[in-house]
Amino acid sequence: MYIVVAGITTLGRRLVKQLEERHDVVVIDEDQDKCERLYASSGATVINKDPSTLSALEDAGITDADALISALNDDNQNMVVCSLAKKYGVPKVISKVVNDEYMDAFEIIEAETIAHTDLMLSEFLSSIEHPHLVKLANLPNDREILKASIREDSSLAGKTVEEIKDEKDFPKRFKIVSILQGDKTITEEMNVNIDIGDNLILIGPASKKEDLNRYFKHQ
Repeated sequence: MYIVVAGITTLGRRLVKQLEERHDVVVIDEDQDKCERLYASSGATVINKDPSTLSALEDAGITDADALISALNDDNQNMVVCSLAKKYGVPKVISKVVNDEYMDAFEIIEAETIAHTDLMLSEFLSSIEHPHLVKLANLPNDREILKASIREDSSLAGKTVEEIKDEKDFPKRFKIVSILQGDKTITEEMNVNIDIGDNLILIGPASKKEDLNRYFKHQ
């Protein structure tokens, strides 16, 4: 994919790091020092201009973009960038939202939003209320991707995925989709013995996460 990122913020830099190996990434920012540092440390194309201007977006090849991500720390600037990207016909336009009061405005211009406050709140609550699970991602229909670790004193060590699924206390609405063993990811033929330190990746309903947390608490 051809992706334009507006803003060399903490979020912007992390996005570039994750995306640049698999996609063509162009980054726009008006801070020359930030641009020079990113250019020196990444393979992304970097444009030193105000990302909320037509010339900057045109220099970035906005008409060829499959997606635009506006990661600026100012909601008004993000609104302008997203509005221009929509006018250029970019198929997927996503913006960081600093102040939740701007959510309706982004909805009007039909830009997807990631609310920083909502993400942090979700992560804090998950860490406190479900300490034996790590949430990796949200999925449609109230589902989540979760990670659970096999502790040193775990009774699950030595068991297979099928044996774990057959235990009466294991929440049946969750599916174990892969095993992380060292640098290996096992997604098929999961009839291997689980070892201490392994991680299980699971998918299931967020509303039943408490049951899964309880299971791994007493593993």
